[in-house]
Amino acid sequence: MAAAGTCMGLGARWDRLRGRPKWKQRELAAQAPPRADRRRARPYLRSGETAPDPELARLTVATAREDLRVWENPWQQFGYFLFIAAMLFNITHMTVNGNASAGVLYVFLPVIAALAVHHPLTRRRAVPRARRAIEANEELAAQAPGPPDGGRDAWEQFRKPY
Repeated sequence: MAAAGTCMGLGARWDRLRGRPKWKQRELAAQAPPRADRRRARPYLRSGETAPDPELARLTVATAREDLRVWENPWQQFGYFLFIAAMLFNITHMTVNGNASAGVLYVFLPVIAALAVHHPLTRRRAVPRARRAIEANEELAAQAPGPPDGGRDAWEQFRKPY
């Protein structure tokens, strides 16, 4: 547990050193493309190819930047892995000592093991794909008109007085 806490602390430090404090993370998450738009950009994100039009290229770049924001921090993903591994160890230890039935182990073991492996593997796949998509679509995305809301961020609606 101490190792997982250390990884979480190092992850916060990693974000701060790169100019991405927690409040900025929330603001960036609010500006992320909606799920339907992300689905349209997914083929270009996976293949790293250039999108056919500037609007789709802008959407692909925005989706790739959101993926980088979520998955780029290595400490956060390994902290999740260590935390889940500690849970797995505790459930196994409880079962071996007789404090929990073997059914608990059989039910939770595959789920927890899958979660422990999911984060590092997804990060390994998502970060290079996002970087390739940004590289391939950035020039074409610069030709696209601005966002449909006139350049406001998603928090603008909450700043207006009623």
